[in-house]
Amino acid sequence: MGDEMAGLRAAKKDLRALVRQRLSLLSPQSLKQQSASVTETLLSLPQYKNAQSIGVYLSMPKGEVLTRAIINDALRQRKQIFVPYIYNSKVQDHPNLRSAMDMVSLHSKSDYERLEPDAWGIPSVAENSIAGRSRVLDDRGISGAISPEVTSSERVSRRSTELKRLDLIVMPGVAFDRDLGRLGHGKGFYDWFLKRYHDSKASLLGEETKMPFLVGLALDVQLLPDKIPTDAFDWRLDALVIGDGSVIRN
Repeated sequence: MGDEMAGLRAAKKDLRALVRQRLSLLSPQSLKQQSASVTETLLSLPQYKNAQSIGVYLSMPKGEVLTRAIINDALRQRKQIFVPYIYNSKVQDHPNLRSAMDMVSLHSKSDYERLEPDAWGIPSVAENSIAGRSRVLDDRGISGAISPEVTSSERVSRRSTELKRLDLIVMPGVAFDRDLGRLGHGKGFYDWFLKRYHDSKASLLGEETKMPFLVGLALDVQLLPDKIPTDAFDWRLDALVIGDGSVIRN
């Protein structure tokens, strides 16, 4: 099992290096054109149109589909928007992660414009603003699960403050395949977030969780002809929008 996992990690690492090398050759004009095509298609999807709450990644200035136009459209439509927030993790049930991701609310266009870029050029939510934002997960050092001793009435009372449902999540990635496999950057942020989302909502409501519609955005060089190696922790997409504006669906 150890050798198999090591081989899987090595294969993923090689794929990331290959795709990143291709992305480095992509012109700014092509990035802009493909991002516009992807955005137009995404905004036309019924799952996006009907979504009341969405999670959207904040894009790097290059190397992935730009999401600024998506966020601005969602703000205009008064959708509830949540964006990634990376923080030091004290979660003990994932020993390989030293940090984790939650998604926090974005208030307005001016709030969006005030986000400062990090070392990668990604607009980032400031830690000192977190107290004033809603969080999708009840992440206070644990995975969000509620103790079995909590009564049913307490569960109901917590829904309004702790249960932040997402109808759709716009997913980033380094590479994708036509079977809706996704290769992330290797940090495990989104896969671990989705697992915790599923587990915490199921624990809170005591029922099977309806997961958000997961849609990936891919530039042309990010779509691979062969299947991406995956394991049990990797979440598959429901749809993938490609740089030419076409869609691959489940």
